[in-house]
Amino acid sequence: MTRGKIVFIDKDYKAYSTIELNGDMYPEGNADEVLDKFEAGFFASYSKYENFVERFNKKYYGYHEELIEPLVCVEERVINVTENWTDYLYIINNSDCEWVIKDKNGTTFLDKGALAIVRFQQLEKMIHRILHENAKKTSTNISKEEFVDIMSRLREASDLVDKVDELFRKSRDNVECDFCNGAGLQISHESTVVLLLRKLLKDNVEDIDYFIYELDYGRKYEHGMITDKNGADIDFSTAEKLYDYLTGEVR
Repeated sequence: MTRGKIVFIDKDYKAYSTIELNGDMYPEGNADEVLDKFEAGFFASYSKYENFVERFNKKYYGYHEELIEPLVCVEERVINVTENWTDYLYIINNSDCEWVIKDKNGTTFLDKGALAIVRFQQLEKMIHRILHENAKKTSTNISKEEFVDIMSRLREASDLVDKVDELFRKSRDNVECDFCNGAGLQISHESTVVLLLRKLLKDNVEDIDYFIYELDYGRKYEHGMITDKNGADIDFSTAEKLYDYLTGEVR
C-alpha cells in the first residue's frame, strides 16, 4: 500500500501535516486529486486545506482520529525529509516566501506558491501553479437570479427530505421499513444539478459543493471561515454572494 502525507505551509509560516494516509497515495493514484486541486488554486488558505483533507479522507480512507497536526521544523523555514519513511510527501507552500527542503542530496528552494513531491528522502518533482492575475471575469449563460432560484429550490428539497426522514423515524408503522425514507421522494437529481452548475460557473475547486454540503447553503457560514490570499474574508453566507464570488464580481 502506497502511503502519503499532505503538508501545508500557511501564510503565518506555520507548517502542518496530515496523518499518514495509507493507500494509493502515489501521484497517479488518489494523490492526483491533490495535484488537480493545487493546479486549480484550491489551497489558498488553511481552512481550504483543512476542508479538502476532511473530504479526501471521507472519500478514500475513513479515519476517525485527528487528521492534521502541526509539523515541527527544527530549522526556521526548513523542512527536513532526510528521515522521512512515508512513500510520498506533497508539500504545498502557501506562504509569501521561499522555504527549503533538505533531502539526502542536499537542499532545494521551495518557491512560494509551489508544490513539492518528495518520495522517501528525495525530492522528486517541483510544480509551479500558473497564475492568471489578470484573467477576465467568468463568462456564463446563467444569470444571478437563475442561480439563486436553483439554490433555493435545492435547499427547499433538502429541507423537505430532512423533515420526511424525521417523520419516518418517529412513525411506529415504519420502524422496520428500511426502504421508507425521504431521499426516495427527492426527484431533483441534486448531484447532477450541482455538477452542471460547477461546469457552467467553471468552479474547479468545488466552492458550490462547499456552500451546499459543508455550509448548509450558507446557514453555517461564519466570518473568518474563508479568506483570500491577503487574509480578507470571503463571504459565502448567501447564494447571491457565492454567485458574485464565482463570477468575479468581488475578486
